[in-house]
Amino acid sequence: MEKKLSEAIRKIALVQIGAISLIQEKVEKFVSELEKKGEVAQSEGKKFLKELKESTERQKENVRKQIEEILRGMNLVTKSDFEELKAEVEALKEKIEKRKKEK
Repeated sequence: MEKKLSEAIRKIALVQIGAISLIQEKVEKFVSELEKKGEVAQSEGKKFLKELKESTERQKENVRKQIEEILRGMNLVTKSDFEELKAEVEALKEKIEKRKKEK
């Protein structure tokens, strides 16, 4: 049950991130067309696109953080938690092997 739910949450996050990226792409094309028509100065277009890119990156990061919070609330292990535990296990294995060799 938890696996299905976490997979559904992951898919929702991917859809949100995909939508954000698609909107960014469409706006970039629109601004480019405005620049070509001379309706927007190229410097204004570049400034707007830079701000848009920064904004979409923040939005994507917010989605990732929200999903992580949801998973934590469900008492599921996040990838970063897993990687941290994996590193600890590896370190302990090395210590055990070292002590075995010392005996």
